[in-house]
Amino acid sequence: MPFNAAIGLAISCDEGQSFQRLGDGPVLSYSPDEPFLLGSPRIRKFNDCWHLWYVAGKEWLRTSSKPEPVYKIRMASSSDGINWVKHGKDLIMDKLSQHECQACPDVTHRDGKYHMFFSYRDIHNYKSREGGYRIGYAYSEDMVNWLRNDDLVDIGLSETGWDSEMVNYPHVFMLDGETYMLYQGNEMGRAGFGLAILEESAEWGKK
Repeated sequence: MPFNAAIGLAISCDEGQSFQRLGDGPVLSYSPDEPFLLGSPRIRKFNDCWHLWYVAGKEWLRTSSKPEPVYKIRMASSSDGINWVKHGKDLIMDKLSQHECQACPDVTHRDGKYHMFFSYRDIHNYKSREGGYRIGYAYSEDMVNWLRNDDLVDIGLSETGWDSEMVNYPHVFMLDGETYMLYQGNEMGRAGFGLAILEESAEWGKK
């Protein structure tokens, strides 16, 4: 196993000026069905409960260059943000193949449904235009069962420039009544960041 990861927690008592680790160990770590590589944590609070979306490693595959991990999106819940209960389920169906890698899920609530934007890529050539990250979309009524429909995300690759090979790692937020998405471009954001705005005609949660 070339590398590994788990999810930790740091706390700030000065409105984010500085942080201290809660302890020496992770708050979300490995288990029999999640044996390695827990990461990409995104957290939201809905209905007085904390929900943590993250990725968990499934297997290692040898590619033409080196071993690469396959990871899927999962969720855990907590009443205090410290002690977490895993739901133990891959949330998003594969589109490319069973070796599709999914990462950085971000969930928001709108019009009575939960909406997830996430990254996905091929296991091969993922640093190129051919296999690089794209932004996917799924919606749910209970945060456990999700329906995927990537066609509703109109953020594709440009012909040239900073986002001509990949778009990835979306973050959705509200500001002054508008819905925005921050996302990254080539080389996992090294080439630049983008900002998109939701059009009023967009219909989330439609099959």
